[in-house]
Amino acid sequence: MNQKKSHIVFWEMVLLIGSIPVFRGVWMIFDRLDFMNGVTGIVLSLAAGIVLCIIALLGMNNTDKETKDGSKS
Repeated sequence: MNQKKSHIVFWEMVLLIGSIPVFRGVWMIFDRLDFMNGVTGIVLSLAAGIVLCIIALLGMNNTDKETKDGSKS
């Protein structure tokens, strides 16, 4: 593995480890909000999560195509 790839892997691991307390913090905040413990809050949270995941997957797929083709679509 060359130096650039190992540098990227290192920062990806830092990002992964750093995201754990962020996730836990958001979870704890949402637990304290009465709205988020109701059916409406849970459904809206799920819907927002699905939308964000789809956007992220489309963005990653688009970036992957750009690197394989060498062109921007």
